[in-house]
Amino acid sequence: MMTPDSPAAAELVGDGAELRLHGQVIARLERGLVVADRDGLTRDWSLVRVGSGGVWEVRLELRNDGDAPVTVTRMDSCALALDMGADPTHWRTNWYRSAWGDEFRPRHGTTRHDLFLDVRSGRSSHGSAPWLGIEREDDRAAVIICPAWSGNWHIAALSGGSVTAGISPWRFSVTLRPGEQVTAPSVVIAAAADLDAAAVELQRAVRDHWLARSTFADTVPTEWNHWWPYEDAEVTEEVISRNAVEAAALGLEVATVDAGWFGASDAASDWQEQRGDWTDVNTERFPSGLPALGDAIRAAGVLPGIWIEAEAVGRSARVRAEHPDLLAAADGNAQPDPSYRRMTVSLDPEDPGFLGYVCLGSPAGRAHLRSSLGDLIERVGARWIKLDFNVDPDSGCTRTDHGHGAGDGLFRHYEGLYRVLDEVRGRYPDVFLEACSSGGLRIDLGLARHVHAFFLSDPDYTEHHLEVLHGASRMLPPLAILHWSQSQWRGAYPPQQRAWAEVEPAEFRTMLRAAMLHRFGVSLRLTELAPALRDVLDEHVRLFRTEIAPLVRDGVLRPLSPTPERGGLGERAPAFQLSSDQEDRHIVAAFVLSGGRPPARVRLRALDPETRYRVTDLATGETSSADGRELVDVGVALPASGDATSWLLAVAPAS
Repeated sequence: MMTPDSPAAAELVGDGAELRLHGQVIARLERGLVVADRDGLTRDWSLVRVGSGGVWEVRLELRNDGDAPVTVTRMDSCALALDMGADPTHWRTNWYRSAWGDEFRPRHGTTRHDLFLDVRSGRSSHGSAPWLGIEREDDRAAVIICPAWSGNWHIAALSGGSVTAGISPWRFSVTLRPGEQVTAPSVVIAAAADLDAAAVELQRAVRDHWLARSTFADTVPTEWNHWWPYEDAEVTEEVISRNAVEAAALGLEVATVDAGWFGASDAASDWQEQRGDWTDVNTERFPSGLPALGDAIRAAGVLPGIWIEAEAVGRSARVRAEHPDLLAAADGNAQPDPSYRRMTVSLDPEDPGFLGYVCLGSPAGRAHLRSSLGDLIERVGARWIKLDFNVDPDSGCTRTDHGHGAGDGLFRHYEGLYRVLDEVRGRYPDVFLEACSSGGLRIDLGLARHVHAFFLSDPDYTEHHLEVLHGASRMLPPLAILHWSQSQWRGAYPPQQRAWAEVEPAEFRTMLRAAMLHRFGVSLRLTELAPALRDVLDEHVRLFRTEIAPLVRDGVLRPLSPTPERGGLGERAPAFQLSSDQEDRHIVAAFVLSGGRPPARVRLRALDPETRYRVTDLATGETSSADGRELVDVGVALPASGDATSWLLAVAPAS
């Protein structure tokens, strides 16, 4: 359904080089940017529209038609020149810094100055998010640029209006023999009248024409995960079974076993050290084994899910000693780039070349990943795989016996990852694939083609969650997003700490509602939840399933306010609108964070000005009505309540 505020779609005109909005040129696209050591390359550059709106994939393929090897050191799929006008019109730049627990930190600038964004950690959103939003200062046009790549990428936006984007040239090279070809990572662009509209265009295109989809994934299943309340210190098969029973009683549909199930049979074993030994089960914690664990979860009335960091290899893993041919390795003299804080766990100080992961540029590495995932799915009967990656590959593997060169190991690794994930989805079409990487450090449109959803961040306290959700919605639709409501952490992370015995129902409602505008899950001690809080959770699980999940599947998410920011900064009364694209239905969620005051009204978007709408408070059932024009121009009043810090309102035509 075309919503009333949908802008006229941007168009590529002529040979595809002019990007126009309302008939006016806003940018000109060029045929990429390639640097090679000799002539002989043929460039196949193309623009493919993604859906029917203003979104395109920019593709670049290189082929060596010469008679000697050619080494390519830069291959930017996207190169465009912003229209600056006869009377120079500058553009505002918007981007996000990203680190552990600090994902999607907003930053702003202008094309009056050069802007260089890049990632050198080997993970697409460890350093910066792969997203740049550019909007004209006269507010007449906006363009979003997203490198669709899970490794190192870069964007350069120069003061003259030149913008290039693609795989990072840092420590990168690929040599093509005569007759060989290579496909550069794509770049996705979206254009509209403003950034909000361009983000909605991008959400729709990703949801309908890009994201991995399946029948099971489209049911929007709800999840319980054991990790933060128990970690690998307190988890046992009994803990999982008892919580699975509670999850079923509450209406949750999946119970996921996180890290702690594998490795040596020792209750004190460290999951980080033994990653890679996926055939080993810690029978001290899970004496009955994985098939029995899967059976117990199903017997409780929910579907089993399980965590695996299938690419990773821990320092003490048996596979490291027994299969050194699988391991990614680097020149020991190459130090990590100082632009990010390296987070890889269980590296070996005596072996500086050990990178802690399996090189998927090699056939043996891909076979290991394929068998690790397939074996785990079949042993557990898993319907949900949480696919983690707590490794910073830096510039990647430099071995030359894996089927790649010294300069393209990371590039070939991600090509291999995408290939294996597609094979796994083809073999197990009923299994949901959730991408996680130290929380949210590998979120990008490259991986989005091969998984069903992304986990946004390890921390999930409400203020932080609403900030990362605000940023993620600039690139991903609600269907591609998963984040838990505020979890019970057993670890010592101050922003996450809360005395749960003192949590009142009103506060708990706010925690839950903040995480209900996308795929929904919790990481709580369900068996120990206070009765009053259990009742609130039960109510909200049912509310999500009946009122919200259909809009997550078919809708888009619009922020209705500036972004909140961690540390008491930014907007302190944020609001969002989840809108179906299939029917004229909307959910409005509003929050008051510390230091904030409830807004008198929240102005909505995407409503028919002539339609009469019924507004229902989903907490009390109270209703009111107003024309769409009034709800957009004046706003909806939030029901008064002495202790409320959140509201959920359903908006639909009155008749």
